[in-house]
Amino acid sequence: MQTLQQRRELVVLAAQLQRATIARRLDRIEQNPARRVLGFAASAVSRPAMLRVGSALVAYAIRTYRMKRLKRSVSRSGH
Repeated sequence: MQTLQQRRELVVLAAQLQRATIARRLDRIEQNPARRVLGFAASAVSRPAMLRVGSALVAYAIRTYRMKRLKRSVSRSGH
């Protein structure tokens, strides 16, 4: 019974350490000057423009993924 109690305490301690690490990382991200500038720029841009840029980025990512996949399948087939 004592061993189970010790294991439980270790699990709780590990969870607390993970929570503290995540909180610390989130604080660093929020305090990052580049992130602040990007947040300000994003808030300054109108929503329709953000939608256009976001759509263009998604389309570019899909195109890149498809091209990479196509190149991979061509290289596997030996052509």
